[in-house]
Order: sequence, then structure tokens, then C-alpha cells
Amino acid sequence: MNFFLRLIIIIGVLLLILAITLVSMALVLGFSLGVGWLLTLFLPFDLFQTTLLALISAVVAVAFWRNFLSSLLPFGADEDDFYEDEDDDYDDYDRIPESRFYKKNTDKTWEAWLRSHLANSIYFEFQDSPQPVTPMGKKQQQELAIRLADLVITFLKAKKPGTRRLNITMSTLKQQMNKIGQKPYDDDILRLAILAANEELNYHYEDIVTVMRSKLWNELYDQYF
Repeated sequence: MNFFLRLIIIIGVLLLILAITLVSMALVLGFSLGVGWLLTLFLPFDLFQTTLLALISAVVAVAFWRNFLSSLLPFGADEDDFYEDEDDDYDDYDRIPESRFYKKNTDKTWEAWLRSHLANSIYFEFQDSPQPVTPMGKKQQQELAIRLADLVITFLKAKKPGTRRLNITMSTLKQQMNKIGQKPYDDDILRLAILAANEELNYHYEDIVTVMRSKLWNELYDQYF
């Protein structure tokens, strides 16, 4: 019975999609015919030609305005606001001071920028975890987040410049810790770090790939390249 019920639902959805498609096509065609008929009143073309002209013009106009509007920033926002949107959800969280990563803007390299993002993202996950990470104070959690961020960056620097796969795994972090002779942290801590790190790596994917490919780690951070 469940099989037949699912089959009926699937068929119903397909029919609904088909109906919407046909109605949309009918509306577009009807609009084009109407405009085409009006054009025959003052253009030396027949109804088919003017209808085709109206249809092509409508498609071109829709494509142009869609591309134009999608290229605009939200009304009232400047570029700095646009690039700061990613941090809006974390206004209520404690942050690791920027001075832990660079003292002034002339010290803000691409590595320092990524280190700051990774460490803070991991620290946010520590704060958001329903279970206390460890019996650590705020400063200790910050230091732990920075050490985990350093492990991620070390892993990225060791990858080939042309790589396109950046995801961090449990084994990745444990291998990095074993390489430096450090006992791996608890899996609960590593899971939080992996979740945070992969979110950052995916969000800034193109920037990070460019940094890796061009070896810009020690170059000054440039938001717009």
C-alpha cells in the first residue's frame, strides 16, 4: 500500500509540474501573440514574424534584467557590509582578539587572515556545543582553537598547489598531531574542529585555492586580490 501511495504522489507531482509548465508556456505564447498582433498594425511583417520577434525580445529582456539585478549588492549596502555578512550570525559570541594573529594591518598576511578565521570558527563551535568541551576557561579554549587552526593550515601548506580538495577529516588532524609528537585530542573536540574548519574552507574555497596555487601565504592579505 505504501508503494502505491508513493507512486500516486510521484505521478501527482509530475502532473503538477507538467501543468505549470504548459500554463507558463501558454501565457508566454499568448503574450507574444498579443504583442505580435499589435506590431502587425505598423510593421510590414506577418503575424508569425511579429510573434517570433516579440518572443525573442521578451527572452532577451528577461535575461538582461535578471543578470543585471543579480549583479547588484543589496540596496543600501556597500562592499564592506557585503563581505562582513558572514560574521553577522556570531555577534553574540566571544571572539579571539585579532591581536593574537596580527598586531597591525601591515602584519595581516593571507596565512594570518585564514588562521584568524579558522581559530574563531572553531572557538564558536566550542561555545555553541551543548556539552562543555573540556573543563577549560575561556583563554584555554581560545588557545586550543588556535592550535587546531594551525594544524589545519599545516595540512593545507603540505598539499600540492594544484589540489582542489580541501576537506579536513578526523584522520587528517590525528596524523598532523602524530607528526609533531603530540597525543591527539579527544574525538569530541576534533569533531567540532572538523565541522568548523570545513565550513570555513568551503566558504572561502576560491580564495584559499588561489593562495595555495600562487603560494601567497606570506603576502599581505588583499580582500579583492
